[in-house]
Amino acid sequence: MNSDFVLQELKLIDPSMGSGHILVYAFDVLIQLYVAEGFRERDAVELILRNNLYGLDIDKRAFQLAYFALMMKARQYSRRILNKHIKLNVYTVPEEAGISESDIKLLPMAFPDQEKAFEDLETLVTNFRYGSDLGSLIEFKDIDFENLKSGLNTENTSIFDDDIRKMVCVGELLQQKYDIAVTNPPYMGSSGMNKILSDFVKKYFPNSKSDLFGVFMERLEKMVKSSGYYSMITQHAWMFLSSFEKIRNKINKQTIVNMLHLGTRAFEEIGGEVVQTTAFVISPADYKNYSGNYVRLVDFENHKLKEEKTVAVIEKENTDYLYTTTQNNFTKIPGQPISYWVSENIFSTFEKAFIKDEFYSAGRMKTHNNNKYIRYFWEVPFNINSYIDWIPYHDGGQYCKWFGNEYKVVDTRKTAVVFYKKHGGYPNPDLVNKLGITWNLITSSINSFRIKEPNFLYSSAAPTIINIDNTNSIYSTLGFLNSAVSKILLQSLNPTLNTTVGDILSLPLIKADKNLEKIVKNNIITCKNNWDSYETSWNFKSHPLI
Repeated sequence: MNSDFVLQELKLIDPSMGSGHILVYAFDVLIQLYVAEGFRERDAVELILRNNLYGLDIDKRAFQLAYFALMMKARQYSRRILNKHIKLNVYTVPEEAGISESDIKLLPMAFPDQEKAFEDLETLVTNFRYGSDLGSLIEFKDIDFENLKSGLNTENTSIFDDDIRKMVCVGELLQQKYDIAVTNPPYMGSSGMNKILSDFVKKYFPNSKSDLFGVFMERLEKMVKSSGYYSMITQHAWMFLSSFEKIRNKINKQTIVNMLHLGTRAFEEIGGEVVQTTAFVISPADYKNYSGNYVRLVDFENHKLKEEKTVAVIEKENTDYLYTTTQNNFTKIPGQPISYWVSENIFSTFEKAFIKDEFYSAGRMKTHNNNKYIRYFWEVPFNINSYIDWIPYHDGGQYCKWFGNEYKVVDTRKTAVVFYKKHGGYPNPDLVNKLGITWNLITSSINSFRIKEPNFLYSSAAPTIINIDNTNSIYSTLGFLNSAVSKILLQSLNPTLNTTVGDILSLPLIKADKNLEKIVKNNIITCKNNWDSYETSWNFKSHPLI
């Protein structure tokens, strides 16, 4: 805090407050700050309730619990606070109140600027029409709330008076700027949103529309002053996945002050959840070359260990899971993932050529009905030398390096292909009959890369890349992808369960000598011979031990 900071002017909001846990904790912190400045506790309580704490939610029961929790916390420090009749700055977001434009103009309220007041009230009514769906995502600009409050403070009342008052109070909270915004936002993928919410976030939050927690990240950034801070706990997907790349680009123009990368089971005492989470503090300001602190707790198995390790960092003990880096490093990696644990050597590796400079995404086949169109090769009449009706098909499978997982076929009769193109997807025809590299999209451990033979098609479960100009580059790149170096680089790009084509194309292109190509070809031959020694291979002839 600087010398000009006035504690009574600090504004903190939780825009999805739930039952008020964050606000109650903030109350305790603020009491300590006031006492440190010489205030009596009972005086500080009133100041905190009137000036410092704000909260919103769409759920009425949650609002009631938050209101009660705050008042009981205040009662802890001031026995007479209930007699003060203080109205807290916590509300449910208003919704459709059945107020029309004509109703507004008939309101018996006298405003200093009557025309502006009616215009602003119409804006409030219109924007709160879907308040129960949109909540704190609703924004207001240029509404003259002082003008509105002057009219509402008169003795004139109407049938809509309470609804109008609430809209004015909540609208002002949504328009004003805060020093601090803190929340545990709702998690909801785009597929779970109703039409009203889905259309709204697509229009106003296109960079984060894939999940509601990402939308709240953008909303909080707008709610705080440029000199303020916002803090959240979210799923860690935004740090790595391509669907959040645009929001990462925005955040990397701000300043990540610190982060607790929690991983799974950060809240084991309430259910043993396995959601990957991260908590962070961000400033909207871009503090050039600021070195943020990142505590990596993903490798600690339960919440108690994570808490102990966090305390160790706070007490400045020697730790090997505390990382310090500047956000400028993140921009060196394609997609700008928040790979704070990566060394300077790794960051510099990404400043060279990339796999995407020589390889193409081969697309994918999506049948939209696997039960009908995909079979094991032994389930259909199949002549391996005449690819007419059923074509060999890569569709994921077990861990398998260099060669393998070749046991499925896909229907390629004309009617089937027409169906794929209409309902699912079909690979780029120019790349279908080319040699390539494939792997499993989903893995819980280490990726395994293998050769994709020219006669094979491939599904979205088996992402594939192809170099149509340089076959030898395929072998050297396959060798690199199956190396320990590739594993480290992939972790810096995307440490989630999915390894996409975009992730692979964003890796550095490592040039290798002829010796590596020879080793890779020998590995492919060895693994092919091993694969063919089992009856699940269509080239099986006899068991090698017979």
